[in-house]
Amino acid sequence: MAKQYTAGLVVIGDEILRGQVTDTNTSYLATRLRAIGVKLCHVAVVPDVVDQIAAEVLEASKRYETVFTSGGVGPTHDDVTFEAVAKGLGLEFNYNKELLKYFSKLFPNEPEAKRLAKVPNPCELVYINTPVKFAIVKAVNVYILPGSPNYFEAAVSVIIPQLQKTTPLHNDFLDLPFGEFTIVNLLDSLANKWKDIVAIGSYPQSGERPSTRITFEGNPKDVKMAKTEFLKSLDRVNNIANNKLTFEQAEAVIASGKELHHVKAALDIIEQCYNKYKENEIFISFNGGKDCTAVLHLLASFIKLKGISRLVCLYVTGDTFPEADKFVEEAAEFYGLEMVRMERPIKSALQALIAEKPYLKTCLMGTRKGDPGSRKLEHFAPTDDDWPPLMRVSPILDWTYSQVWEFLLTHKVSYCCLYDQGYTSIGSVSTTERNNLLRDPNDPSKYRPAHFLEDDSTERLGRAQQPKFIKE
Repeated sequence: MAKQYTAGLVVIGDEILRGQVTDTNTSYLATRLRAIGVKLCHVAVVPDVVDQIAAEVLEASKRYETVFTSGGVGPTHDDVTFEAVAKGLGLEFNYNKELLKYFSKLFPNEPEAKRLAKVPNPCELVYINTPVKFAIVKAVNVYILPGSPNYFEAAVSVIIPQLQKTTPLHNDFLDLPFGEFTIVNLLDSLANKWKDIVAIGSYPQSGERPSTRITFEGNPKDVKMAKTEFLKSLDRVNNIANNKLTFEQAEAVIASGKELHHVKAALDIIEQCYNKYKENEIFISFNGGKDCTAVLHLLASFIKLKGISRLVCLYVTGDTFPEADKFVEEAAEFYGLEMVRMERPIKSALQALIAEKPYLKTCLMGTRKGDPGSRKLEHFAPTDDDWPPLMRVSPILDWTYSQVWEFLLTHKVSYCCLYDQGYTSIGSVSTTERNNLLRDPNDPSKYRPAHFLEDDSTERLGRAQQPKFIKE
């Protein structure tokens, strides 16, 4: 593991300890240091007492490559940081000629400004010229900064480029839909295994339902490995995985994209969707059909490996097959979907969904170009003006009927039982019949499964015209 440069911060001021002033300097410094690969390891808040400041500065100076102090550098009686730092580091405490000249020019009518020039010696001076002019004292490895956020941040912005840099640490996280108690043992084991390589944190989140954010910090390769191991271990813990799709099943789908162009293209569309929209802005329309089942399995595999939280799923009901209803329920359980049921017609169902969840902006669908009215459709297509404003995303738009079945059968994806009873395309009960081309030649009273259909163009025999927005 590459050397990790470290820093410490000593925050000085009675006003901080009394709660009269909120310290914002710590978070600002930590953020700026992290960006250059320097870890802020220690923060201490001490009163305006010389001996306490001196002791804290001395200890920090020994332990960390760089130390910052914040506060206590003004001209008043309680500004004792310069004196304390000098005492802690065993330096002289006297007037600096360069600073006397600098402050006499900066404050020509303020004789008390010379107090600002009495500092630890020897020292280095760092001049800050924007947005205000002042000077910072560096004694040994200690930068002595003002406590005012405006001055502190201006000084940090000048000092940061001068520090020794390393590769910035990579950060990633997982949001889990349950509380910390569920995964205590798993976290203990993982944190011990990755100690000093990847920092793993656990933070309960506020909200109506218990949830936990797991964070990973380290170099990119190690973070990816630790996160992957956590996800695999999570699958093996009873009753806590957010769905029953296994990590190995999801990996198999992603791996197939390396060999099959149409699978990779579909996964790329899904990834583009998540790059363009926030997680909570995306939902899937799912009616139990084979096409949207393929999309659901692709999508679920993608979000499984990304550690994305639960997916909203719209199921439009009304004149649906009982077998389809049952399969949708099973799929919701298997994939961990947040199921929303709305009555037909589809347009009013979408309007009701958006009214209930106005943050939704894009819908993943199982539409293919073989569907009626979809030949000119693009992978990303906004709804028409008279429909609820949504972006329709069709990952398998260019797939054929045969490719859909090859995908489902290869990955052993569960599908609606109607497809084993002669149906090749499923809609509402009143508009859907079995496909006569699947009659068993040896027994015309029986039908073969849908994947036995030889001519893709005959897929929709037995289907009436469907609404244009969302198809299977």
